[in-house]
Amino acid sequence: MAQPRRPARRVRRSAEQARRLILEAAEKRLIEGGPEAVRVQLVARDVGMTDAAVHHHFGSRDGLLEALLRHAGRQVRERIQAAARSWTPETVDVAALSDLIAETYAQRGYARLALWLSFAGRRGKGSGMLADLADALHAIRCARARAAGRVPPRREDTLHWVALFHLVQVADPLVGDAMRRSAGLPSDEKARRRHRAWIAARLQEML
Repeated sequence: MAQPRRPARRVRRSAEQARRLILEAAEKRLIEGGPEAVRVQLVARDVGMTDAAVHHHFGSRDGLLEALLRHAGRQVRERIQAAARSWTPETVDVAALSDLIAETYAQRGYARLALWLSFAGRRGKGSGMLADLADALHAIRCARARAAGRVPPRREDTLHWVALFHLVQVADPLVGDAMRRSAGLPSDEKARRRHRAWIAARLQEML
């Protein structure tokens, strides 16, 4: 006589562990299928939880998407902080900085997620994701100016530079190819890399 199947043993996780697992699963679906693919039922199935458990931690699908974007923002900030610790006035590399941030926006799909939430009318309440970048770059710009006997630049100028840099990083994965074609440039991967290098060089000159 067949033995009755025992119910699957529930895994007890802390709230922090559960949130991390949910965000990791949601990010995987974002990378593979864009924001449309990040659905509570699918994410819950991926991590072996109920839909109710995901709603408990994030409130709604929109709450999950917003938390996912904030999660990426914290990662970008931490990576910039790590990179900035080794910078000197001579070693700031805008191209490398661009590649670091592009990995999040372009390769992992967060530019699409940011646009998706914006079109849905969701506005983030936080600010200053790149505040550490602004602080590090402004300190370097001031050090360069003092070494050359020039008046240090205004902090507002550095903030404008950071905002422009961030705008390029978000916009390129979304409309970069179309903008290049509109100017008569090709839109293949090789042309994309050349254009990104050109922009990085111009931004490097502006520092």
